[in-house]
Amino acid sequence: MLSLFRQNNIFAAAALFLFTIVIRVSPFFSPIHVDLNINAPLAQFIFNRVQNFDSYYFFSIIAASLLVFIQAWLINYITSEHGILYNDSFLPGLIFVTLNSLYPDQMLLTPQLLANTFIILLFQRLCRLYESEKPLYIVLDSGLYLGLASMFNYDLLVYLPFILISVIVMTSFNLRYLAVAVLGILIPIYFTAIIFFLRDNFNELLLMLEKSFNRQYVPNLKINFSQVFPWLILAPIVLFSTINMQLKYFKNRVKTRRILLDIGLMFLFSLLVVSIEDRNFIFAVTYLSAPLSIVVAYYFLSPKHLILKEIFYLLLVASAFYYQYFAPLFS
Repeated sequence: MLSLFRQNNIFAAAALFLFTIVIRVSPFFSPIHVDLNINAPLAQFIFNRVQNFDSYYFFSIIAASLLVFIQAWLINYITSEHGILYNDSFLPGLIFVTLNSLYPDQMLLTPQLLANTFIILLFQRLCRLYESEKPLYIVLDSGLYLGLASMFNYDLLVYLPFILISVIVMTSFNLRYLAVAVLGILIPIYFTAIIFFLRDNFNELLLMLEKSFNRQYVPNLKINFSQVFPWLILAPIVLFSTINMQLKYFKNRVKTRRILLDIGLMFLFSLLVVSIEDRNFIFAVTYLSAPLSIVVAYYFLSPKHLILKEIFYLLLVASAFYYQYFAPLFS
């Protein structure tokens, strides 16, 4: 199975699309209900309206699957564009789809899934900092993407230091970058307020803001240990892959080395977002899947120990089918 995705061609892309459909088809057979964690105005504005659709459930399933596929393609594009791995393939996209399809709660559209699109675009812009002649524009764009993402999930404001550290890693320290990044974050917030004001819905925005602050801000990671199995598989893979990437670190180009540092930083900040998710940590797994998909893909990219790698990956897929089809029967 993995051999097909080790290629970088139209057949691998089509296979990824078909795989996304197959691994995310369970909600059509086993209806699920997800208690969404909506803590930002734009998310409240959108979901308050789309949830009134007559066919909202099916819209949510299809929209979520399409969004996951698009995000997987973006991750794959970023990896290939910057030569992050030693060979181009569709493995990063495959791992991304798998990590976002492990649990039933990931099958429906969520504000966190929408926000993750902007986080991936933010990462894409930061990867271009090293060769940019005008890094201020990239920092501004990164701030804009973070501002848009935070309109769907306030927790993502913790990524602001990630932007600033990435700038230092890619270029150099400059206080102007901080000001520009903050300005970029404020622009979407400003225009959101303007739109609500012009639509005579400013009071609605104020009510949304009041509601959004009614949450638990102290880190309180609630994990059902029956859901840990996939991460027990992933942990040694990530460790082994990280060690191997580190051993070959200085064989990479300078740009690639700095992007690898950025991926490590992104993983740490994504882990922080997962830890402060106050409703359901599974919603925040989508942020963690972006950097993890590249690191895990590095392990599966090598043709050595093919049978072992096939077994590891099939265990991940099997756990996804278990959580989607069988676990609800015992809950």
